[in-house]
Amino acid sequence: MSFTNECKEYLSYLKKYMYIILSLYIVCEAVIFIKIGRSNVFMFASTIFVTLFIICSIILCFKDFETTIKMYILSVPLIPLILYIFFRLKMTWIGTSMYWLYFFIFIINAFKAFQNDKLDFSKISLKNGRYKKSMLVYLVLIVLAFISAILSIHKLESLNIMGVSLVSMTIISLLILSYKDTNQEFVKDIIAYLCAGVALSSIPDIIVALYTIIFQGKNQHLYGVLGSNFMLGYTIIVLPFILLFAINKDICPKYNKVFKLLLLIETVNLCTQMSRGILVAVFICFFLTIILDRKNFIKYLLVAAIIFSGLGYNIMHRWEFNEIRQEIEVEGIGGIVQGPGFLKQVLDQTKSRRPIWIVAFRMIGDNPYFGVGPGQFKNNYLDYGGKPTRMYIDAHNIVLNVATEMGLIFTVIFFIACLFPFFKSLIYGWKYKKTMGVLYPSLIGITALFAYGNITGQAFMTSTYPVSIVPAFVFVMAYTIMIKTTNESK
Repeated sequence: MSFTNECKEYLSYLKKYMYIILSLYIVCEAVIFIKIGRSNVFMFASTIFVTLFIICSIILCFKDFETTIKMYILSVPLIPLILYIFFRLKMTWIGTSMYWLYFFIFIINAFKAFQNDKLDFSKISLKNGRYKKSMLVYLVLIVLAFISAILSIHKLESLNIMGVSLVSMTIISLLILSYKDTNQEFVKDIIAYLCAGVALSSIPDIIVALYTIIFQGKNQHLYGVLGSNFMLGYTIIVLPFILLFAINKDICPKYNKVFKLLLLIETVNLCTQMSRGILVAVFICFFLTIILDRKNFIKYLLVAAIIFSGLGYNIMHRWEFNEIRQEIEVEGIGGIVQGPGFLKQVLDQTKSRRPIWIVAFRMIGDNPYFGVGPGQFKNNYLDYGGKPTRMYIDAHNIVLNVATEMGLIFTVIFFIACLFPFFKSLIYGWKYKKTMGVLYPSLIGITALFAYGNITGQAFMTSTYPVSIVPAFVFVMAYTIMIKTTNESK
């Protein structure tokens, strides 16, 4: 089925519930307008689309199990935006309920799919299942995370974070692995909807950046879970998919036009960024994707030229680089490079993360086995020497984040478990060339994530409102794609 026909089918299904959708939509928008409509026009305008998306996506989840998977994967990256709107409506009591709502809907439809013989749980059996190793790893990680949560100071908060992130994602991953449809097109459907959700989640930051550049003459971005630093971490995982599927139309012809649109969105997104870490990560994505798809290297170079021009300009105009840039303008590149202080000046730009890492190492030293608990870095930050004038909610390093909150046992098992599917996918893709277009972009994205996550600092989730588990979710979906492909496709 073509993507156009797929959309028509969705619209036809939604028409059956048109009056319910309109009634809910009008009531929700009326309440929102009364609360913030006249005081915050931009926020109200954003709810016009977000509210409609929530209602329609939830209704579509009940169409069939395959649609449930697609809508869930599309929706999770957008939930932080929904929670942010609740925050502006002064409804923070909502908490993580939106994650739980989508999750319970997924479980209800999974049960229906099981009754209709669309799920095969023998695949995840610990006795002789095809995915028994994945099942075992998931169970061990959940047990370790549970112990960590029980030992933490704020037990209920830790258990909630553990449930909405690790437990829910584990169950979703296992249900996708249990799904009987082994068609490679189904995997590409998952990739397309995952990439769409990620790209759409970056639009608020893009709008703010473009608005400030055009009307205020400065490059400003959102902060927190909707901001560029957090959003770029999970964007970089799917960027190789967007590049490859947009430029090489033979790999995924069904969604080729969709991926071209997503590439346009991400090009604008990356051109406005100022992160030094993302420069390295994007370079890794382009370099390895060009090696993977050499015949289209000119097209990749054209896109890269646009993105790196914007990135390079923005990075060189960061306030930290003002002194270096002024010396280059006066003495020239040769003069500043030959100067004895050049290396020191560059190293000085990388010191901002070190005080946070020192705090993280202190936490690990006192809580080596089970950590301080899921989401508890922020609550222990001051106790371990953090500065009260500059609070941090995570360790700003992808490995240290896991080690501080979950402990070294969890960290070692988690990252070792990540290595096996990684190298298996590398070998499998080389052996079965048809799977290379699905497996290798995942490998490239994960490689870029670890480069970015250890330079700029990336957390798998945030525990302050609005809670976001998007990086962890995208990461798990990338591994689920690799595991399912290496076991069921040739």
